[in-house]
Amino acid sequence: MNPIRVKVPFRVLFFVVSTLWLYGCGSSVRVEERVLSENWQIASSKEVGTDAAALSAQLVNPDKWVKAQVPTTVLGALVDAGVYKDPFYGKNLESIPREPFESTWWFRTTFDVASLNTEKEQLRLLVDGVNYRANFWVNGTQVSSQDTLFGAFRQFEIDITEVAKSGENTLLVEVFPPQVRDFYMGFVDWAPTPPDHYMGIYREVRLKRTGKVSIDAPFVAPDLDPADLTKATLTVSTEVTNHSDEPRTVTVQGSIETIQLEQEVTLQPGEKREVRFTPDKYPQLQVKNPRLWWPNGLGNPELYKLTLDLKEKGTSLDQQQTRFGIRKIESYLNDKGVRGYKVNGREVLLKSGGWVDDLFLRYMPEKDAAQIRYVKEMNMNSLRFEGVWGNNHHIYDLCDENGILLMVGWSCQWEWPDYLGMELNIKPGDENLPINEGVDLYAVKLTPEEETLLSDYFRDQVKWLRNHPSIFTWAGGSDAMPKPSLEKRYLATLERYDSTRPFLVSAGEFTSELTGPSGMKMNGPYEYVPPVYWYEDKKLGGAFGFNSETGPGPQVPPVESIKKMIPEADLWPADNATWNYHSGRKDFSTLGVYLKALNARYGAPKNLDDLALKAQLMNYEAMRPMFEAFVINRPTATGVVQWMLNSPWPEFYWQLYDYYLMPTGAYYGTKKAGQPITLIYDYHSHSVHVSNDTRGTARSLKAELRLLDQNSKLVFSKSEVLDLTENSTRKWLDLPALAGDKSVYFLDVKLTKNSGERVSENFYWLSSRPDQLDWKQYFWFYTPQKQFADFSALNALPKVKLRAKKSVSKSEKEYEVVVTLTNPSDRLAFFVELELAQGTSGPAILPVFWSDNYVSLLPGETKTVTVRCYQQDADNKEPSVRIKGYNLENPTTL
Repeated sequence: MNPIRVKVPFRVLFFVVSTLWLYGCGSSVRVEERVLSENWQIASSKEVGTDAAALSAQLVNPDKWVKAQVPTTVLGALVDAGVYKDPFYGKNLESIPREPFESTWWFRTTFDVASLNTEKEQLRLLVDGVNYRANFWVNGTQVSSQDTLFGAFRQFEIDITEVAKSGENTLLVEVFPPQVRDFYMGFVDWAPTPPDHYMGIYREVRLKRTGKVSIDAPFVAPDLDPADLTKATLTVSTEVTNHSDEPRTVTVQGSIETIQLEQEVTLQPGEKREVRFTPDKYPQLQVKNPRLWWPNGLGNPELYKLTLDLKEKGTSLDQQQTRFGIRKIESYLNDKGVRGYKVNGREVLLKSGGWVDDLFLRYMPEKDAAQIRYVKEMNMNSLRFEGVWGNNHHIYDLCDENGILLMVGWSCQWEWPDYLGMELNIKPGDENLPINEGVDLYAVKLTPEEETLLSDYFRDQVKWLRNHPSIFTWAGGSDAMPKPSLEKRYLATLERYDSTRPFLVSAGEFTSELTGPSGMKMNGPYEYVPPVYWYEDKKLGGAFGFNSETGPGPQVPPVESIKKMIPEADLWPADNATWNYHSGRKDFSTLGVYLKALNARYGAPKNLDDLALKAQLMNYEAMRPMFEAFVINRPTATGVVQWMLNSPWPEFYWQLYDYYLMPTGAYYGTKKAGQPITLIYDYHSHSVHVSNDTRGTARSLKAELRLLDQNSKLVFSKSEVLDLTENSTRKWLDLPALAGDKSVYFLDVKLTKNSGERVSENFYWLSSRPDQLDWKQYFWFYTPQKQFADFSALNALPKVKLRAKKSVSKSEKEYEVVVTLTNPSDRLAFFVELELAQGTSGPAILPVFWSDNYVSLLPGETKTVTVRCYQQDADNKEPSVRIKGYNLENPTTL
């Protein structure tokens, strides 16, 4: 799949609507806000020179300029323009030289301004993110300097009222690359670092036009009593700025549905003031029967809209709109010192994954939307942003709308000297920088200026994102914590700008002298471990506490994705330099541990197709028990973050679906583990547990269990009607011992309502030869094994011939395909893979939204699965379904 780009960014639509509304008011002040995303071109200063006046007036050396769409990095724009071909294929990225990106690069665009009245109107550029420094010119006049406009996570406003003109204007931006000791974004050991080091305008540049008084940074702070959810209070605030040289008296008007607010304020010349509407002075902000925002699985994520209008003598000077949710976030430490979180008074087990943006930081809203849909359909309720990701508000809006909680904070990119500039070219004089001073509790040692910079970063990001109800905490550190003086500044920022969510000093296990213990743990693993690990381990990454990043290592994707990133000559065998290049970095630069386990458990693959299918089997088997162990161990377990959710580029490590949006077996294992009401097998105690993670009691559910041997013969069964209280988990029964030395068994468990409606189902393959971990050995990123489960008998399963049929329906935007599978035989049909494709031999359709996949059918069983996809082409051809499996006699295409 090629990166998805769209012409009109998500947020532009809102601004266009707002602009049209205000134009219709008949005001003598024109109010609008536009994203400057189109008509950009970029060029290297080495190619076109450094004369800003000449470059503003015309394109110097026009053949050296490349069309671009902002937000983007320099390399991202060059890749999109075809200057560098297929950088994600093979080792092509490695061959792109660093030298072209060591100089500054120009970004140039034009924008129109209609009849600007500088006596009554103010025109500003709002710059949300530049990496790393920039000079700005408008119509040949410099309006900002890289001496003050620097810092990847700073946000800036530039007054261009006096230099702009009615008609066409030229904006020229000179972007400087990051240097040693600059604090910018990165992917640490998750992916290779692009040679431009993310230089560019990676967030939006907006043009805001108002009267001489403006409103900015509106905020709605909700509060409620978790013991009584029938009422809530709101506090509304906004910054009001007088840009003129005379006092101004203005009226701030606000509306939230039927709530109306109004306050008059007088501002002195140049004054900026916060205007607040509090529930004690404005009783209408005491809301009865509020529609609450709930995370995925616990209720609807209800949203409200605030509209603020600024008027002077009846004339509109500015308008702002923002969405918000009414919810209460609480953090606590349990009796074991473990951090937990509540939403609206309800303890929430955080089932999370680590999010990353595209490696070139390109804005791909359709791809983002598909990924958040994946998160929701996997029954996850949370994501961790290690780093403040996103080109704009779009990804946060999606999480608001889908009930996905967000842990947002700083990346360990800044906490290790070798990532904070050491990979850059060290220049004369840089050797005196404190880049080799090592890491302590507080990560790299900061200069006073750097501490101020990070404090400013935090302030700007909090103000920018604080209206999003999905954000449940701000994290001050990842692998370390901020030193007390910096943490004190972070806390002061939250006291002033955001009291609606708690601060987390670090995602690791640290104790602050200001805020106490983090209550988190970060002990891995990050490499393959067998299913039993999560239940057996009581010291490291097992299912207890809040594990802020962990997982069973690599997830090799299906064949089609492998062929997109690995040249044909390097496809087989898999242990070669090209495969390693698409693994992680440092300790994760090979698939050695993963492939050793795969070979031992399932038998050495015969070819690439065999490897890919066995990989999905092991991905599913490895991922599901991690989440399930945390589910049944609550409240001892309070949260788990799978490292990672997605990948910034095509690779084999740390992903529930791959860069091309192909779900792996791990995706479907996660989806099963997250079923709200479910039966779960404990690999350590060989018992079956029942869990209800909903907000209500589930009554009269029929639990059914069947245990089959490798010959598909029933060896044990159990059926019982159960009542399950809200937010509860308990053991249901113990399984009998699995006989034999290298035998394979199949465990099928189902929950059904009285009506016959299926509530949940789970299917496990078990070996009589257990996995054994070698606890005498220790590696920081995993625990090795001294014995592997033996599933070699799966390779000799009798062949089964399935019956299959499909029906297709189409809505305005999507296809829905219903696939019915029937196993008429007396043998198990094991691990059946379903793939939606364009025609009988076309590529897989991605993204794709299956209700279930990699399904197994008991003898005589029929299963129905549903898949949805976006319409693929103008021909409206019906998608086909390819069916294959571990022991299918008749792989087929419907």
